Amino acid sequence: MATASQTVQDVQQSAKEKLAREKDRAADTVGNLAGALRDAAQGKDERAAHMADWAADGLERVSNTLRSNDLNGMMRQVESFARSQPVAFFFAAAAAGFLATRFVKAGAQPDDGMPEPQRDPRSYESSLGATGKTDLSSTLPR
Repeated sequence: MATASQTVQDVQQSAKEKLAREKDRAADTVGNLAGALRDAAQGKDERAAHMADWAADGLERVSNTLRSNDLNGMMRQVESFARSQPVAFFFAAAAAGFLATRFVKAGAQPDDGMPEPQRDPRSYESSLGATGKTDLSSTLPR
């Protein structure tokens, strides 16, 4: 029978392996994005192509860093950066959180099994006051 410490070690090892696979997938995705950005910039004006190349170079550096470093090494680099540049780290973390939230919200679709409600044209007419203007007070958050 496995001991509790052995079970914990197994779970930790499994999590590390999964994170390593996800890191490699992220590296591939970022590398593919860099290539797509370069392809999209071809035939554009010189300034746009230059900016796309600059962005693609940065994405390729990120991809190469993800591929060449193990998770422990990357965590040490992040910790070192956070200690040496705490303000920049804070703003980078806030920006990453904001972008992650936007991506999650953009990908989320309401799927509660209920059909979208149909707007009754009479409900619009009833929201018009005597002046003929729409009364939006009922739609404002309280």
